[in-house]
Amino acid sequence: MNQVVALPFGGGNKFSFNKFKINITTMEYNRDSHSLIECLVNEIIKINGQYYLYGHSMGALLAYLVCHKLQEENLFMPEKLIVSGKKAPSIPREKKIAHLPDEEFWNEIIALGGIPNEMLNYPELIDYYLPILRYDFKFVESYQYERKTKLNIPIDVFYGSEEATMADMIGWREETTEEVIITKLSGDHFFIHDHVEYFKKYFNNLIYVN
Repeated sequence: MNQVVALPFGGGNKFSFNKFKINITTMEYNRDSHSLIECLVNEIIKINGQYYLYGHSMGALLAYLVCHKLQEENLFMPEKLIVSGKKAPSIPREKKIAHLPDEEFWNEIIALGGIPNEMLNYPELIDYYLPILRYDFKFVESYQYERKTKLNIPIDVFYGSEEATMADMIGWREETTEEVIITKLSGDHFFIHDHVEYFKKYFNNLIYVN
């Protein structure tokens, strides 16, 4: 059986993809580490057997960077890189929010979608998650694109109709020598939660086929 290793979005954790209700291994981030990519690589190389690497939003950027690190060090690569909710790496992030005061920052996070309504009624949860989210957004917003040797694995790209356009995603085709399939689905930045059955089938096909 193949494995899917998932890297969650900003503020996410090992439960972020539980809605898919399939056998996905979701990694959590050591946010105290100064070498996040190396830490993830060290965990991923422990995997036995064929695997696929998936990330949403911040997780997509991390998955992309991890694949480059694995390839540069001639380590065991995933069969495929799967990204969602992330424009092509070469496109700089237009709107930066990590520096905003807490209230403004939180309002921007809410506008992205994906925050459970019940969480909005518990200030202690907001206080807990704000530093985590701010750290994650700082990571994404400080990323500087570098043109590197292209990856040698296929890439599947998914994006929401309300968050981006094909023009924002087409640059993924420049990131690998292999096939890139780009799929648009309806929804905002967290469109994956609107298409649970679609992604359950997609991931199960990877896990149980071949």
